[in-house]
Formats: sequence, structure tokens, C-alpha cells
Amino acid sequence: MKISFLIIAVMFGISLTFTITGLVTFDLTVQEIKKLLGSRNEGFAFNMIQNLDRHIESRISDFQELSKTELLRDTLLDSNKEFEKLENIKAYLQIKEQEIEFTEDNPFIGGVSDVALTRDLLETIEFYQDEYGYDVVEELFVTNAYGANVALASGISDYSQSDEEWWQQTKENGQYIGKLQFNETYQNYSIEFAYSVMDTDGNFIGILRVLITLDDLLNDFIQESALLTIPGRTVLLLDHDGAQIFSNKEIFLNESPISYFRTIQKGNDVGFFELGDDDDVDNFRLVSYAQSTGYRTFEGFDWIVVVEQNSSSIVNEFVELRNSIIGVSILGMIASIIGAFLISSTVSSPLKHLAITANSISNGDFKTTNTKTNKIDEINTISRSFDDMAKNLQKLINTEKQLAEANVKIKNERLTAIGEVSASMAHNIKNPLATVKSSAEILQKNSKNDDEIKDVVRRMNRSIDTISHQINDVLNYVRVTPLDVKLIKISDLMQSAKNSIEIPHNILLEIPETELQITGDSEKLEIVFINIFLNAIQAIGKDDGKISCMIEQKNSNIIIKIQNSGSNIPEEILSHIFQPLVTSKQKGTGLGLSTCKNIIEQHKGTISAQNNPTCFIITMPISSE
Repeated sequence: MKISFLIIAVMFGISLTFTITGLVTFDLTVQEIKKLLGSRNEGFAFNMIQNLDRHIESRISDFQELSKTELLRDTLLDSNKEFEKLENIKAYLQIKEQEIEFTEDNPFIGGVSDVALTRDLLETIEFYQDEYGYDVVEELFVTNAYGANVALASGISDYSQSDEEWWQQTKENGQYIGKLQFNETYQNYSIEFAYSVMDTDGNFIGILRVLITLDDLLNDFIQESALLTIPGRTVLLLDHDGAQIFSNKEIFLNESPISYFRTIQKGNDVGFFELGDDDDVDNFRLVSYAQSTGYRTFEGFDWIVVVEQNSSSIVNEFVELRNSIIGVSILGMIASIIGAFLISSTVSSPLKHLAITANSISNGDFKTTNTKTNKIDEINTISRSFDDMAKNLQKLINTEKQLAEANVKIKNERLTAIGEVSASMAHNIKNPLATVKSSAEILQKNSKNDDEIKDVVRRMNRSIDTISHQINDVLNYVRVTPLDVKLIKISDLMQSAKNSIEIPHNILLEIPETELQITGDSEKLEIVFINIFLNAIQAIGKDDGKISCMIEQKNSNIIIKIQNSGSNIPEEILSHIFQPLVTSKQKGTGLGLSTCKNIIEQHKGTISAQNNPTCFIITMPISSE
């Protein structure tokens, strides 16, 4: 059977199937839009509760810092000293409680009040009022260690506070945060905060209490909610019992929990769910929420931000279009059954088998590629092609694998042999070279007055140093040892490298003083700087020149730049200057910079070079562990 006849046979069924597909697509689109809006509103809720916690923590920190001022401490210490002179402090407090009347018009506290402290607290209140344009603080006063008021900057208060629960809890715990309440005196919602005041030795000397308005705590939240509130979307703020604190762009406290609060309690800290009528799938509400988790030292009030989204803005535009094709879709369903049966029995099953075969081949499994015979000639042709392809691929992969293994083996054997021979030759040369150097030193000592012999010895020493340097290049390249990691001051490391080499009089080597440190192997890193310094000296030659070192920290990396005034690196070797045996010098081994690269990479860093001017740039993490 030809596949063309099959296509003609099921064409009519496919045309009707598109109708059903459209209906399903509409429903899926609505569901995806729900998920999208729910997730987006979930993000809005999370950001709003985070910003709210951050704002409340900022207020707490502000007044906590106020409790640590020197004027406040000195005032409380003076007040406590006066109270310590009293024989019966409790009786004194009772008498003063009856004698002194506190009103908003008379905020100061008789002879115990400290005018300077009160003025300072008043300036704090006025600062907040000028800064935000509304009252932030309803009450602000300070008591000494015995509960007596020392300064009253705002509001009204009793003289003695030692019998109050908030005062006792603050003294015991160091801090007190009250519940959200409506204050009849000020006709406003507010929350009280209290902080223990300690002297420089950590001893309790008094308490600072402040009553902050809910308008201030929710100021930024209200502005954010105004930006989010659009037709069909509402922002709510709930307390830990699910009662509304804020709704419809205004502060509104409701004693009863919201109807779906139990669903929020059962969920995670952040999430969304759908509320709807089972009989009417088009009428629903999306509820996204985020619970308070606190910020820094503030543990949060367990408040919850809720973003409600109703269905009117989501699916109404899809409903009419969906309903208009329901009648046509009934006929399409009948045709789809017939078409699905034909396709499944003649095309889908073999194509599925071919897909499984292709997946097996892509995973390297060539044993399950035997395809089944099918009634459709074209599918049989494709099946045979799959079988041939699997066999050829298996042969090709096996051949490439064997070739790769052989190349790696040959390369490793060559590198091992080169390394062993190089190390052996280097050691064999180094030992007699040391004997020659010692002999030259003895010859120099015994020929103090013979300038010609001194000159010969100097040339011998320079030649010995050149050979030693090249031997060290070879040893450093072929020898890979574990890092001896420790904390190193970079400027000291570079100074040690500078002291290890002979710097000509015509060259100035500048190393900046810095306290920056890294963790690394000092001996290996010193080899890097010695190689770079020597290359720079050779590049400058006999001309007057300068080698400048720059050290800076960028994020968690240390960047070291070593720049010289010598000639540029030839452009033809600049891109591969760190490869082994690449050098622009006639007497070089071509291993020095390759060794530098290996050492820096051992420390998880990078090294690069550039011209105009010649500069080597080393980037290393502060910690290489």
C-alpha cells in the first residue's frame, strides 16, 4: 500500500480533527494563562512581602541604633546614680506616679527629665516627619534601669513602667515587639517596639520604647499595591490569623479570617491556587500568596500578601470563540475516531517503532535496530535504511575509537619518554655544572689581583647561570608536583623573585607595596615571576628601560600586570607563545613560559600576553583551594 493513498483516505478525517484540536488548544491556552498569571502574581506577592519585611527591619534597626547613642547612655547612667541614692526606690516611684501628670502638652518628666535627651529625641521625630511627610512615631520615651521615665519626646505615658509586661520582657530578652493594635488615644493603628540600653560593659541601664504607626510601616507597601491594582486584580495583606490588614488600597483590619485562609496554611510559604465553581469552569479566581519569612535579624510578623485575579480579564475573550465551534466539533469527533484508527494501525505504530530505533541509535545502542516489516512500502524502505545506518555507524565508531586510543597511547608514550630523558639529562648536566661553578669560585678567590682571570671567571659564571636557567626550565616543565599551598603576600613574593636574579644597572624594576594576599605555592609562583622578569630584561637589552608591576583586586580575583619597555613579542608567535618549544630567543629552551602557564593553571588562574607595550597579565583567584 502506498502512503499517498492513505493520505487521501484520511484527509477528510484530518480536516475535522483540526476542529477538535482547536477546542483543546483553547482550553490548554486558558490553563497556561492561569499558570502564567498565577506564577507572575506569586512573584509580585513575594517581592512585596520581602520589601515589607525589609522596610520593617530598617525601622527596627534605626531605633535600635538610637538606643546606642552616647547621650542616651550618659543620661541613663546619671539617672541610675540618682536612684541608687534613694533608700526606697519602689515607694519613691509610687509617690512620683501620683504627683506627676503626663499629657501631650506637658511631655517632660519633672526633675528626672533630661532636657538634652528629650530635645535629641524630638529632633529624631521631626526628622522622620520632615523626611516622609507624615507621623512615623506616636510615642517615644526612655526609662532608666528602675522603670522611671527619663525623657518623653512624643505621646503620653505613666512615670513608672517597671510593672508593664513589655518593660519586663525587654529587660529580660533585650528587645520587645508588640502586636498590631488600634490605639484609642491616637485613633490610629500602631505597633510598639522596645530595646534594652546597655553601657559599654554590657550592663543593663534602661529601655527605649517607640510606638510606630502602621501608616509608616505600610507606606511603601501601599504604593506598590497601587501600581499592581488593575481591573480584575486585588492586593490584600493578611495577619498571622488570616484577618485582613489592608484591602482595596486602604488599611482595613477585619477580625474574621479570609475564607480561603486554611488553604494558604496548608501550602508552602509561596504559591498559588484556583478558587472556582465546579458547575461553571469559566468563573474562577486565582489566589497567589507569599508568607513573611523575615529579613536579617527581623523574624517577621507572619503576615501574608495575597494577589487575587478573577476570570474576567483572562478567559472571556476565549469563551465566545470556543462556544461557536462546539456544534461543528461534534461531527469532527466522529471523523477523528475513524482517522485515528487508520493512522494508528497503518502509520503511527511503525513510525513510533522507528522513533524508538532512532533514539536507540543516538544513545549508541545498535543491538535493537532490527525493524519490523510493514504494509507501507515507504516505511519498509526507511526501516532498511535505519538498519544499514546502524551497522555502518557501529563500524565507524569502533574504528574511530581504536584510532583515538592508539593516538593517545602513542602521544603519552612519547611525552613520557621525552620527560624521562629530559629530566635525566638535566640532572646529569646540573651535577658537573655545580662542580664547574665551585671551581670558578675557587679560581676567583685565588686570583684576587689578576683582572684577566676575574673577567674570565665572570664570563664563566654568566654561562653557568644561562645553562642552569635552561636546565631549570626543563625540570620545571617535566616535573609536576602537588602544590604546597599557604597564604602569601603578593608584593613579598615578587620582591623575592626580584632578589633571586641579577638586574642590570640600566633597568629599573618597580614592585608596588600592597597588602593583597593569595593562597598558593610560593616556590612555584616565584618561578613564574623570575621567568617573566628575565624575559623582560632580555627584551630591553642594553638600552635604558623599565619593568613596571601593577597589582589590583577585581571581585574575587587578583590581577597582576608586568609591563616592560622592551621590544614587542613577534606577532607570528604571540598567539602561541605559551606552547612548549616556542621562543623568539636564539638561546632559549622555549619551555619557560609554558612552565609559567602550567603553574598558573595549577592555581586555577590564567596568563596572557599582549603588545604595545609588552605586558603579561596574570589573573588568579584570591583562594585557589
